[in-house]
Amino acid sequence: MIKVIFICRANIFRSQVAKGFYNKFADGVSFAESYGTRVDEDGFKNAPISQFPGMSETIEILKTEGVDISNEYCKQITPEKISNSSKVIVMAEKDSIPGWLKEGDYEYWDVLNPASYTSETAYNTINLIRQKVKELVQASVC
Repeated sequence: MIKVIFICRANIFRSQVAKGFYNKFADGVSFAESYGTRVDEDGFKNAPISQFPGMSETIEILKTEGVDISNEYCKQITPEKISNSSKVIVMAEKDSIPGWLKEGDYEYWDVLNPASYTSETAYNTINLIRQKVKELVQASVC
């Protein structure tokens, strides 16, 4: 079975949204997990994503699309987590990608973190991630 790993910096928004859309669109044919590059360093280990500013609104937006990430929490990426993956997608800022990951085989998506931006930026980011994930699923499972 195809296993896709989505990675952003804190595993709060981008990778969680991508994982949610991927698991919806792949419909059990393949699956995704999500992690962050600096979860432990930022002190977010096991923190529920719902506690972060703007995430309640994001969770509600996604629920209207049949994607529920309300029970997700922040998880740190490690080499072991990607060892059995079919594809790794990184959306973290390049300066936050650990050296061991930079040396690996991954696809980079240039998706800005909307955490400090407006609701409009969050919507735009969700739309961008949705489109990229749809294309990925179509290429992966077709």
